[in-house]
Amino acid sequence: MKKSTFFFKSVLVSVFLGTGLTAGAQKLPNVQQESVYAPVDIKIDGKATEWNDKFQTFNNADEIFYTISNDTGNLYFIAYAKESAVIQKIIYGGITLTLKSASKKSLVAPVSITYPLAPYPYNAMSGPTLRDPKTLTDSAVLAFNKQISDHIKSIPVTGVIAFPDSSVSVFNDQGIKAVQLVDNKKVYTYELAVPLKHLQQVIDSAGTFDYIIQVNGLDTKGRIVVGGSSTTEPQDAPVVHNASFITSPTFCKGEYTLAKK
Repeated sequence: MKKSTFFFKSVLVSVFLGTGLTAGAQKLPNVQQESVYAPVDIKIDGKATEWNDKFQTFNNADEIFYTISNDTGNLYFIAYAKESAVIQKIIYGGITLTLKSASKKSLVAPVSITYPLAPYPYNAMSGPTLRDPKTLTDSAVLAFNKQISDHIKSIPVTGVIAFPDSSVSVFNDQGIKAVQLVDNKKVYTYELAVPLKHLQQVIDSAGTFDYIIQVNGLDTKGRIVVGGSSTTEPQDAPVVHNASFITSPTFCKGEYTLAKK
């Protein structure tokens, strides 16, 4: 059997899972409404402890909780997912965060950062573990996180003037940090930190910029699908994830203004 065929079949098996919005998700806005100054104890470690599991929004298109925040030195992005099909979709194709000028007349190139991009077969191997209803032992959690993260060598980054249209090592010295973790209950957390000095070209004098959060889909050959569907308007999340869920990227758009302490 060809690798691409096996990969796609493993995806199909993984997506026929029921899902629903939690009460907490229903009460949150679809797109972040407020600026947030980052917690003083913030760490990019794939754990949401400093947030006390409280997020600014639940986006119905991407089906993730997320918060964008900042301090004087960095912009932070945290995504949080509880549904196994959503987690698998992220592991298969990653999340692309794009930051762009809020001015429609701007000719400045946007900055895009994509993570995680685990190579095949390690991304496909996540399905059976996530589908199993049992909680994970500490040793199983460690093994699973090594499987989905240890094989990621680089973070695709485009639009940064200092290193345009390139990628950086996951252990880079440019200050870009990205970590993903799944816990014992198979809840997924992804955290990203980007130094503000790399984003100055897209931030206006008021500290404002636009952003797009895309949960990437995969085609039958396991490549990132470009494009996708979205919405900035609230909509119901699907009751059942069908085969097209994994292969159809979704995104949301918003505007953020840097918070001041």
